[in-house]
Amino acid sequence: MTLKREFERAKAFEAKYKGKVATLGPNAFAAMMRELAEYEESAAKPEVYAYLLHSQDTQDVKAGRLLARVREASAERGSHMVFFALELAQITDQHAAQLYADPESATYRHTVDEARKFRPHQLSEPEERVLTDFSPVGNPSWVRLFEELCARIRVGVDGQEMPLDLALTLLREADREVRRKASAAVTEALTGDVRTRGYLFNVILQEKAIDDRLRHFPTWLSSRNLANETSDEAVQALVDAVTSRYDVSVRYYRVKRKLLNVGELHEWDRYAPVNDTTRSLTWDDAKELVVGSYMRFSKRAGAQVEEFFTKSWIDAPVTQGKAGGAYCMPVTPRHHPYVMMNFTGKLRDALTLAHELGHGLHDRLAAKQHIFDYHPPLTLAETASVFGEALTFDRIMAEEKDPAIRLAMLCSQCEDAFSTVFRQVAFNRYEDAIHTARRTEGELSVDQMGDLFQDMLQPMFGDALTLTDEHRVWWSYVSHFIHTPGYVYAYAFGNLLALSVYHRYLEVGPSFVDDYLEFLAAGGSTRPDELVRRIGMDITDPGFWDAGLKILDGMVTEVERLAGA
Repeated sequence: MTLKREFERAKAFEAKYKGKVATLGPNAFAAMMRELAEYEESAAKPEVYAYLLHSQDTQDVKAGRLLARVREASAERGSHMVFFALELAQITDQHAAQLYADPESATYRHTVDEARKFRPHQLSEPEERVLTDFSPVGNPSWVRLFEELCARIRVGVDGQEMPLDLALTLLREADREVRRKASAAVTEALTGDVRTRGYLFNVILQEKAIDDRLRHFPTWLSSRNLANETSDEAVQALVDAVTSRYDVSVRYYRVKRKLLNVGELHEWDRYAPVNDTTRSLTWDDAKELVVGSYMRFSKRAGAQVEEFFTKSWIDAPVTQGKAGGAYCMPVTPRHHPYVMMNFTGKLRDALTLAHELGHGLHDRLAAKQHIFDYHPPLTLAETASVFGEALTFDRIMAEEKDPAIRLAMLCSQCEDAFSTVFRQVAFNRYEDAIHTARRTEGELSVDQMGDLFQDMLQPMFGDALTLTDEHRVWWSYVSHFIHTPGYVYAYAFGNLLALSVYHRYLEVGPSFVDDYLEFLAAGGSTRPDELVRRIGMDITDPGFWDAGLKILDGMVTEVERLAGA
């Protein structure tokens, strides 16, 4: 009944406003946007519910069927809403000025400005409607198939079969032989149906090539950059800055090679603990550590985070069929977000929890925005999460007395930062290479995909760590390549930005807290460069990324010092 009601609401909205959006006066325009916001609030909930249910057990046929039905219904509704974005983009400069002069309609200025940017890339309404009608059997279907294929992967280690995510955690074990066996087992498991996932990737690549051609985007990444409210040039500057500092990563792995006392490092050594001194956590320990870290920063932020525990908005146990990894699922400004993770009782799980709750804090603070300005662009989406992780990490380092654990934690944090900055930019280089190759050479073999993967990832390790041939198939479980092409650089963007923001907090002190929370509360209502300027920083400065990279450089210098001591 809910899906039918939302379908009827979409039809009624179309009948009422089609052909009028670009000409409505300020009062009528504001009324239309309020009506649409109510509709979007209501329509979002069934799909969020179905996605969360499917994440809890990707092997549940009923949950999968429900997700498919909800997405089909979304496309059916969407076919009646195609006109809106097209007409919104057609608002003229003169008419936009009239809307912005009125306080009520000016509330939607950012929404209108962002829609108008896509005007050169829109198709006609009949074309857009056909694409919307076919969308349930397009990209979302391939994404779902990929997720289900990965969720079904079972890795055999020492006679025991386990999910892929659990097997990957063995790469953090102290025993090198355990890591090597786990790595080989992961490779074997990934190889099983790699041709299927390779074909699936080829389809996604070609679909994007067709879409970019029809919409006249100059590069494979341009549509993502436009959606992220940044430019091709700014992203290229980020990529150039990070790749020019691969030496920071190389220096670290040279030190790690000495700490591990091995002749040569390989992919199964990347996340190896530098010593066998570790600390396990109960769920209550992790809760106290994370909530306490946020509380120390801000009582207001801590109270928002604590509610996730007291109101059971977190799904943490590892269960059969559960989707891997972790995420925070926003819903709408009027409905709280949810956190999904796989808690295994390790100290680093507390950092994962702090990270996802940073997203949750961001979502809750941004709830004062209307639904169209609620979500921050991807370029800002990691700021709060990395900031919250840094708060928790600094508390761990301040309270931990064992120097061996301190060194191990610092190494782990370096590796996480490198994974988010250097590795994600290397992933960006891989995406750039594979999208280009698919468009110039046609369908790619899994061997070609693997060769490109090795070529783009090896430079971040230099001569300090060698990726073996077994690693060539590991591209085939990276979900971001499939569900959001071009996404990965936003991790590096957000991480370096967050490190710089956190460094500014350490410099300025308590007076920075309110400005930072207001920065998060802005959600997606302001362009990233303008929003960051409000907290005294300028991401358009060519040297901005260098400042963030120097922080990573300093972390490696500290590792070198502690290792020497």
